[in-house]
Amino acid sequence: MRGTHDMYENLQEVLSDFGADIDFDNPKPGQRGWYTADLIDPEQGKIGTVTGDYRLVFERASDGMPMVYLTEILSLKDGEVRVEAWAEFPSLSSGAWLYCPAVGISGAYLGRHGFRQWRPVELGKTAEAKIVFYTSPMS
Repeated sequence: MRGTHDMYENLQEVLSDFGADIDFDNPKPGQRGWYTADLIDPEQGKIGTVTGDYRLVFERASDGMPMVYLTEILSLKDGEVRVEAWAEFPSLSSGAWLYCPAVGISGAYLGRHGFRQWRPVELGKTAEAKIVFYTSPMS
């Protein structure tokens, strides 16, 4: 972590629970998935957990791309952070970094704005992650 709760880098997420009612070969609106993961810092060990949910909401009219709405609560040792983002369904498993806006909802993070990024390393098992808070309040 750099500064006072400004940045967590090089985090590893280790899934402890995962479920889905999605036909991954033919995803359709209304299907959803959920997960819980431990957030591991290489220097501090476990710093918290991620509890998330995503649901396929619609297929983009221009190309039929399934779009998901992702929500997460990051429960860290000194507060909680809420994450919400739209994403193309394939980006959840492509290995590319997914950018998600984040806002602190309790403790040391209350009112802080920033983002969370993550990408799967081994599907259904591990991911890389980072959490960044802006150093000055956003207007």
